[in-house]
Amino acid sequence: MIVCDEKLGVCSVKEVDLKDELELEQPTLFYIGDPMCSWCYGMSDILKDTQEYCAKNGIKFQTIVAGLRASGQVLWDKRFKSFLKEEWTNISNRTGKKFSFEILDLLNFDYDTTPACKAVLISKILSFNNSKIVLEFFSKIQEKFYANSQDTKKLEFYKLICEDLNLDFEEFSKLFEDKSLDKKLQNEFIFGRNLSSSFPSLILVNKKQKVNISIGYSSLEEVISRINKNLKSF
Repeated sequence: MIVCDEKLGVCSVKEVDLKDELELEQPTLFYIGDPMCSWCYGMSDILKDTQEYCAKNGIKFQTIVAGLRASGQVLWDKRFKSFLKEEWTNISNRTGKKFSFEILDLLNFDYDTTPACKAVLISKILSFNNSKIVLEFFSKIQEKFYANSQDTKKLEFYKLICEDLNLDFEEFSKLFEDKSLDKKLQNEFIFGRNLSSSFPSLILVNKKQKVNISIGYSSLEEVISRINKNLKSF
């Protein structure tokens, strides 16, 4: 079940409880989100600035996709479309991000976030996990879906994104159709939900310590302040 909270600026899914402990020598800020999570889109500019801040201050930044609506899981009916329209309007008013509502006019649409998440995973492979490129890839998916109502399930959706970021689209295409990556994607979903079941989330990890920097929408000033405060306490 997915629950969205307008005041907190967050969407949440069922928690996954794993016993694995993280142990990282370098401070790492994990961004847990989904390219088709509307609050993640609302916070996208702040997240880019956060990634740049981390790069300048010796903090590793990792984007983790967590499958907000993996395999669809939702009925495309009048009630759901009304929820989306209201949610997107609220996010636009709060963040200034542009939304197109054309997709809500479709009689049928599978709101499956898995293909978009898989595309982000592939961008990690092709960019050798370059955090800036991966986050930019993530952001460009959001822009095409939310601001231009294009379908993330179609391979051609990603062609210009790959070209813009100098990623080999032919290799991307092969990996996009490669079912053997699905297990790796599911493992990332589990890892992400172990860190946080709410999107967007920013989780700072150093050695075995884990701190919530942002659960839901936060301003850049709030994010940077919390990062600096918690780094001092590590």
